[in-house]
Amino acid sequence: MNSTVSLMISALIFFFILRGQLSGMRKPLKKSGVTLLLPILYISTSLMQLFDPTLHIREDQVIIALLIGMIVSIPLIVTTNFEVRDDGNTFIKRNKTVFVLLIVIFALRFLAIATIKSIDPGTLSFMCNLITFGYIATWRIISFIKFKAVSSSKQAVLNT
Repeated sequence: MNSTVSLMISALIFFFILRGQLSGMRKPLKKSGVTLLLPILYISTSLMQLFDPTLHIREDQVIIALLIGMIVSIPLIVTTNFEVRDDGNTFIKRNKTVFVLLIVIFALRFLAIATIKSIDPGTLSFMCNLITFGYIATWRIISFIKFKAVSSSKQAVLNT
């Protein structure tokens, strides 16, 4: 898969993530919170590149890409919080910083693909997808845990 196709797929995934964030700020999250985990499913489709016989990626590159993704997720984790509003429903707290962070991360991906020439484009594209998978999976799993904590504290208040 060439880098242009990879960037187009990334842009589509990025759109779905932004849409989900906006929706979660306006509409209550469902009680299960499973929708928070959907972006992991979206980005996992990029792992299909593993079946590309021209892909040459080493184990250490995979580990480094995933670790970078986990590190990138830290500001997203810190800025993503949940609140129970007066109607008793749980929403993602309004925070413009999350959108700024996502846009910066996406722009850095474009910049990396455009400037790094020492790695073949297919491998670089896959490494960027691994970084994206690393930060989305980490961010969303921890967000899900935060959501469950807020939801269970809301439930505890309702039960008393």
